[in-house]
Amino acid sequence: MSGHVEVPDEDDPVTLSPAVEELLGDPGTTPDLFSAIVAFLVDLRENAFPHLSMPVPGRSGMHSAPLRRDLGLVEYSVDEGQDPPRIYVSRILRVD
Repeated sequence: MSGHVEVPDEDDPVTLSPAVEELLGDPGTTPDLFSAIVAFLVDLRENAFPHLSMPVPGRSGMHSAPLRRDLGLVEYSVDEGQDPPRIYVSRILRVD
C-alpha cells in the first residue's frame, strides 16, 4: 500500500483537528504563523491553560488563547478528567 495512515500517539495529550493539521501542512501558511502555532502547541503540552487562555462562554471545557505576535486565536477543549488532561485543538482563527 502506498497510502499513509497516521495513528494517534496515545502518549501525546494533544490531538489536532484535521483543519489544524491541514493548516500546518499547507505550504501557503506563512513561516510566522507556523512558528506561532508550534510555539503555542509546545506551551499547551506543558500547561493546558497557557498564559492569556480564557474559557469560551457557554461552551463547557472549551478555551481560547491568542497566538504570539497576535497572528490569530486558537480554540481548544480540555478533558481534565484524565491525567494528564487530554486536549483537542479544534481550530485556529487567523488574523489574515
